[in-house]
Formats: sequence, C-alpha cells, structure tokens
Amino acid sequence: MKFRRLVLIFCLGIWSGITSGGEAGRVLEAKRWHLGQVGQWEWEAYRDRPVDAGRFEIRFDGGKNAAEQTLRIWQRDVKLGWPVSLNGRKLGVLVTAESAMETLFAVPPGLLRDGENVLTVEPPSALDDVEVGPVTLMGLPVSDYLRQASLGISVTDAASGKALPCRITVTRSMDGALQPLSAGPEGEVAVRSGVVYTKAGQATLGLPPGKYRIQAGRGFEWSVAQCEVSLTGGASAPLKMELSREVPTEGWIAADSHIHTLTHSGHGDALIAERMLTIAGEGIELAIATDHNHHTDFAPEAAAAGVARHFTPVVGNEVTTKHGHFNAFPIKAGAAVVDSSPETWSELLPLIRAVPGVEVITLNHPRDLHSGFVPLGGLQFNAKTGEHRQAAALDIDAMEVVTSAAMQSDIHRLYRDWFALLNRGHRIAAIASSDSHDVNRFILGQGRTYVAAADGDPGNLDLAGVWRSYREGRLLVSLGLLAQVKVDGRFGVGDLATGLGPVLTVEATVSGPSWVRADHVALYGNGVLLREEALRDDFTPGEKARVVWKIPRPEHDLNLVVIATGPGVTAPFWEIPRPYQPDSKTFLPRVIGSTNPVWIDADGDGEYQSALTTALGLQKQCGGDDAKWEAALRNCDDAIRIQADVVRGRSRP
Repeated sequence: MKFRRLVLIFCLGIWSGITSGGEAGRVLEAKRWHLGQVGQWEWEAYRDRPVDAGRFEIRFDGGKNAAEQTLRIWQRDVKLGWPVSLNGRKLGVLVTAESAMETLFAVPPGLLRDGENVLTVEPPSALDDVEVGPVTLMGLPVSDYLRQASLGISVTDAASGKALPCRITVTRSMDGALQPLSAGPEGEVAVRSGVVYTKAGQATLGLPPGKYRIQAGRGFEWSVAQCEVSLTGGASAPLKMELSREVPTEGWIAADSHIHTLTHSGHGDALIAERMLTIAGEGIELAIATDHNHHTDFAPEAAAAGVARHFTPVVGNEVTTKHGHFNAFPIKAGAAVVDSSPETWSELLPLIRAVPGVEVITLNHPRDLHSGFVPLGGLQFNAKTGEHRQAAALDIDAMEVVTSAAMQSDIHRLYRDWFALLNRGHRIAAIASSDSHDVNRFILGQGRTYVAAADGDPGNLDLAGVWRSYREGRLLVSLGLLAQVKVDGRFGVGDLATGLGPVLTVEATVSGPSWVRADHVALYGNGVLLREEALRDDFTPGEKARVVWKIPRPEHDLNLVVIATGPGVTAPFWEIPRPYQPDSKTFLPRVIGSTNPVWIDADGDGEYQSALTTALGLQKQCGGDDAKWEAALRNCDDAIRIQADVVRGRSRP
C-alpha cells in the first residue's frame, strides 16, 4: 500500500544497530512452509502453490533446558486452530488471524530433551491454507525476550495537543509482520501481537532489538502517523506522534451497533475492560453492547477505564436464535432477556419489540449460515423480487449491508438484497457494524454507521434524536469511505423529495482519510444503476470527490442511493478482513461507503410509493390486458417490471 499524505512524522535512525543486548537465537527451521491439503486450495492465491505438507513437523538436537525459553513461529493466513506441540506437550495454538505475524510460545523448564526433540503444528479438520516458518528458539523467557528494549510512545491531537485514545500498530520493517510486544501502563492498554490500544495516547512498549514500523491511528476519521525506528538492546527513549482529524463528520455520530465481549458472549478474546479501550481508540461515539442473549452495560466499565467522555454506551442484546440474529436496543435496566426459542419471526419479533426500552431492531449478517438457517437465503428469500416467506412478520428497522467481521465475497450482494426488499415495500434502513468479538483480528468500528444527530458531546448524546434517525433512515454506511447525497440542494438521506421540477440535480460527495482511496461512485434508483463515475483520488484526505448528475424526473416514484467504493486496505493497521463464509475463492478487498435512500416523490402526491405499490396501481388500471400492460411499463424501470411480473403471476426465480 502506498502512503501519500499519510506520514505526519517520519523518523529514521532514532537508534542505530540491532544486535547489541540481544541474542540471535537458534534457527530450527529457516524456510517458510505452505501447509494445506494437496489438490485443494482455500483461496485462489494458493491454487498454483505447492503444498509442503499437511502438518508441520521438525526434529532437532538439543539439551534439557533449566529455565523457560521462547519459541518464535512466523505465521500467516491462519483461520482455524493449529495446535503447536513440543515433545508431545501442547504449547498453545497459532493465532487465528490472516495477517502476517510472529507468535511466541513459552517453553517450560525441562521440556527440551537431551538429544532429539520434535516440534509439531497439527492441522484442523477443515481446509485452511496457512504459511509457517521460520522457527527460532531463544534462550530467554518470553517476558525477558519482550523487554530487551523500551519505547515510550505519546500520541496527541495535532490541532489541540491533547492526548488521544488510539491504536498503535507495530510491524517488523523487514517483512511487515506484526511484532509480539509487551505494553503498559497496566490497566490502561489492551495488547495483542503487534497491537496496543491505549486509553490516553500513552504507552511504554517492550520489544526485542530490531527495526520496526510504528503506526498510530484512531479509526476512520483520523490520519495515521507513521515512524520507522531501530532499537538496540537496552535502549529506552520517547517517541511523539500526532494525529489529525481528516474526515469532517459534523452533525453525524459514529456508531457501532454490533459489539461483543469475551466476558459475556463467551468467545472471541476481548475482555470487557479491553473493549472500552478499543471503542475509544477507534473513535466510536455510540457503542451498543450486543452480547449474545445477554444485557451488557458498558457504562460502569467505561467510567472505570476513564474513557466515558469519549462515547455514549447503550445496552442492547443480540437475540441469537436458530432462525436469525437480531440486535435490539436500547434496553431498560432490569428488563428480562427475551425468549430466543420461537422458531418463526411472527412469534419472535413481537417478543423482541416488547422488551422494555427497545426502539430499534436490526437484522444481522443476513446472508450468514447459523444453525442451518440463512435469513436471506435458501427457500426463504427471492433475491430478485424481494419476496420473503416471513415477509408479513419482518418488523425490523434496519439490516446490516456491511458487517466487517462477516464480509461477503461480493461486497454489493447485501445491497442487492436490500434494494429488493425496498422495492417490495419494506422500509428498512441500511447499516454497517463490526460484529467484533476481538481486540485485533476483527477491528471494532471498521464497519460503522453514521447517524444524523448532534455530535458535540460524545459522552452524552441525545439518544431520542439518535433513535429517531434510525427509524427515519437518516444514516450513512461506512467501511473506509463516507458517501453523502443531496437532491436539488434540499433533500438528503431519509427525506421525501417532493415539489420537483422536470430535471433533478443529484450531488454525491465522497470522503475518507488519506490512507484510503476511492475509485468509483454510482447512483442507483430502485436498485437500478442510473449513473456511475470513475474517480481519480490520490489518497486525498477529507473530500475525495464531488459529482453532480442531472437526471430527468422519473415517471414514477423511486429511491435514490449513492454507493462509493475503492481498493481495500491491506496494511495491518486497518486490514480489510477476508469473507467470513466465502462463496468464492477469489478475494478482492474493497472499501465502501453508501447513503440510505432519498425518497423521490415523482408524481408530486406528497407520498412515496414503492415499486410494488406502483405495480399494484398499474394492475388496477390494466387488469388482464397485455397491451395496456406493455404501454404502461414502457416508461417504468426494471424494479417495477419485476414487481409487475409478480402481481401478474409471471415472476421467475
């Protein structure tokens, strides 16, 4: 990835030399192994790459260790569990993460043998192409290995000089792999391999001697500061970094409505205290707790962590059933957890709606398979017509079209599903969220929703206004980009555009930080592509493009949506995850930003009619007269034609 306008500071040669004070260790395996299943490949990138083995096993001569030692294993593309064992004793598992990283394992005293020793990495039962190696054995305990040099980092707002909650990413200069480290102060940082979240921009890192790239960021709206350092053993020095706000979001609050903790969901790795630091560090202003079938209150933890002023916490619940996952929020204190056992939406959704306090219900990751059920898949849903077997019970306010921890192979697939539902008459808003259960593997707030609301005091938001914007669809979807739209300079997302002239002026604005590039923007009416434009963006911070289209006022009502896309971020500081349940072996990461609809009242009657409602009106006019239908549909778009086929009994899958 190129970094243009990304580097606010660039420090080279802070310390020279990389060997004094450390030890080289013993290389047990110098080469990189491709582990997988012969004749199969998980991703297209592995199609023509020979598999070295189905499992990793090396034998080496050694001597019994009197004290703990450190085993270092380089890894990449690990999706499933790969247990690591030495002389038959399990040391742990490779970290489940696609990013390149070095993973450390403590070798307990006495585990090494005089003579031959055997190190193995065993495969999971399912296909998982991974890369492993080199492997090195260090004569130091893990804690000592990680504290050979010290780097004190301070991250501040370039405009105000104030300390900022943020994320610090540390990679090795030689190969870009995430570097294991230690960090403090204790209780003020959340630490994973190569990653530190800090509550106030202050962290002291312990690292082995080496050359590193240090990157600091605070989520989508901010720059990323970058610095190269070279550490010698025993070195200790400060490093100051600055961040600048690059994406203007006045009048919009950054929300993640799908957040988990290991503490209360039971999987992932983010303890609730760590979760507070990731929320603040990624610049999320509305944090909705959605542990599985549990009411989690972040407020006490946010106060204890000292980050309460940075975001407003909301109690929610991911109602996790055998027939879909639904987020419900806000939930009043003391409310009972809803019964998740009903097997039809007509039973389940009224129970969720009746939970005290609930204002918003969202349908989560609608194309994911859970408990043998796909909410918008199989025989449940016709993706062309928008017909759903449980349509009459579909009482939801929003659905995730982007879930950054559960990406689709085709980033537009859920948009097409959403368009079909809108054309079928469902008034459902599009949202994005992270569904993060982790500190680092899936970044909190990577997928996020911008909500039209007063944003002056993130720690004390006007929630009544927030829920009103959810219900009215005054929301923007963001995964690395922000798209906005105005019709005739007056109407924005959620508005009914009425009193229109013969030509509509549609203005689309695309924004993003300097470390993201936009290359395409498109305008859709009723889900049908109306206009598109290639963009020239040289990593511009803030506004990347402003496009104006003139379109004739349509013959019928329609909804207008703008979608912008660009190349995906591949650097570890904000890497776009691979699809959760891929339907393609090709992975092409993309960033995306979209609006919700502007509802176009083309006939000027002061109301909006969906494609289905329009088709039903035509049915009253045309009855069974094919000639009348042909004439009536001549000036209609494909969305209305599809609904016309449905009402005439001519629809096809």
